[in-house]
Amino acid sequence: MSAVIRTATPSDLPALTALRWRWARSERVARPDELREFGSALGQWMAERGDTSVCKLAVLEGELVGMAWLEVFDRVPNPGDLHRLSGDVQSVFVVPEHRGHGLGRLLMEAICQTADDLGIRKLTVDANDAALPFYARLGFTRSHVLLQRERL
Repeated sequence: MSAVIRTATPSDLPALTALRWRWARSERVARPDELREFGSALGQWMAERGDTSVCKLAVLEGELVGMAWLEVFDRVPNPGDLHRLSGDVQSVFVVPEHRGHGLGRLLMEAICQTADDLGIRKLTVDANDAALPFYARLGFTRSHVLLQRERL
């Protein structure tokens, strides 16, 4: 079995909605009305962002089994560097029954390649402790200067 890694299209919205629900709310199965409402919001969100949001999918035997998102942000121009971009990796997820076979790595390689193609020099990811070795193998390092403020 070989997986196909590709960019999400509008026709993927129903399967992507279910996968994203599973990522965020894995403790319970969504009711049909919840999936419809969430899918509508997700589809609108994706349409509003256009090319500033890229979702890569892992498809195995026609089934969507993984996703990774790249959010692209404009940065303040510098003299000699007028079109600066940053990227943030979000919601990397492979369904549990398909983990351990390299799908996450393939998704992240596709995200990193997309970031490189766009000229993004700084790519960030917010990772939990369990995922740190995974991202380190892909070339991500800890930043000693990145700070964050969370509103309570």
